[in-house]
Amino acid sequence: MAYGEVVVGTALIMGLLTGIAAFFGGVMNASYLLAGTVSTNPLLFILATWLVLGWRVAGWWGLDRWVLARFGVRPGPVSKMEPGS
Repeated sequence: MAYGEVVVGTALIMGLLTGIAAFFGGVMNASYLLAGTVSTNPLLFILATWLVLGWRVAGWWGLDRWVLARFGVRPGPVSKMEPGS
């Protein structure tokens, strides 16, 4: 569990595969919720869901800008403003 938290946290901080990292962070958070731990987990689950939904825009900051381009995925609506496209 600790390794998963470190990997997800590092990926989110670096902006590397943000949508995937946020999804797995949400899965870990859901497992905490199902185990009966409440505290701030519902709020964190909502924030993780927003991160998953915003992964296309997240490609403009962090390592996703180059990694997603290697997979042929371009960042969201801002890409229409690029000159020469």
